[in-house]
Amino acid sequence: MLTTAPSKLGADCDMSNAKSVENLTLVAVITCAIELVVSGAIAYISHSLLMMADMFNSAIEFASALVAYLVFRMLRKNQRGLFDYGLGKAENIASLLIALFMLASTVLLVVLAIYRFLNPTHIEGLGVWLALALSIIFFLVNSWILLSNVRHYRVSPSPCLSAQIRLFVIKIAMDLMVIATFVVTLLVHAAWVDYLDTVSALVVVGMLVHSAWNLIRTAMPDLLDQSLSEPLQMIINRVLVKHFEAYMSLDRVRSRTAGNAVFVDIFLGFSPDTTMAQVQPVIDDMRATLELEIPHAEVSVISRATTG
Repeated sequence: MLTTAPSKLGADCDMSNAKSVENLTLVAVITCAIELVVSGAIAYISHSLLMMADMFNSAIEFASALVAYLVFRMLRKNQRGLFDYGLGKAENIASLLIALFMLASTVLLVVLAIYRFLNPTHIEGLGVWLALALSIIFFLVNSWILLSNVRHYRVSPSPCLSAQIRLFVIKIAMDLMVIATFVVTLLVHAAWVDYLDTVSALVVVGMLVHSAWNLIRTAMPDLLDQSLSEPLQMIINRVLVKHFEAYMSLDRVRSRTAGNAVFVDIFLGFSPDTTMAQVQPVIDDMRATLELEIPHAEVSVISRATTG
């Protein structure tokens, strides 16, 4: 009883955390859907380019949150058995698609910004007041979601949570920008104010491009099965050197990441005279050391008999 209780407690904690992350992501899906509809309506009423940029960002957030929710739900329902290496690649593919949608959105926004510079428009009326009020509300909601995502990311990092954190940081910055832009629009009556909405929208475009680049830069190495970074490779080399006298040949080492999981395969050749009872402690120590020093690592050591 005493030996099984800790593992059961750990499993209960993991399930509780998984359910909490899933519920938080569902809240994000609902919030983003509401904000997408509202921001689209306000963009139409106010003719604000900044609100149109906010609408595109809300669409990106909705897509990201929906993909994250589906991934976390599949993991919690124990459907990972269908995928030997987890759902890391699905997360990275989703991140890549979101990044491409970001870039497509920025192209449209830049075209509209050029048109607005050539034909400046003063935004006013009910749409401005609605945008200001709702931006304050969504700023508070998005701040709460961001802080919750950061807290869960520290416990269990994943590409989906990382993508959501980046998107909600942008969203909060956009909310602050919308608030500041429309406050100035309402209080200041000058010719340059007609360009403020367009300039603010271009700042958002810059944020979207930067975030899209980060998503692509993060997703591509995993999708291409890039080997681990040099610091992690050094950990593997140190373990191999530690047991250098135990094996006769190092046939191959391969590694890759999938989401937040790290997979390491080590192929070793041992003397034909070495018994399995002598080989197994070496394998067990290698696996234990690497899985301890490399977070979320799954290590396989494959042995064979060799004559040299």
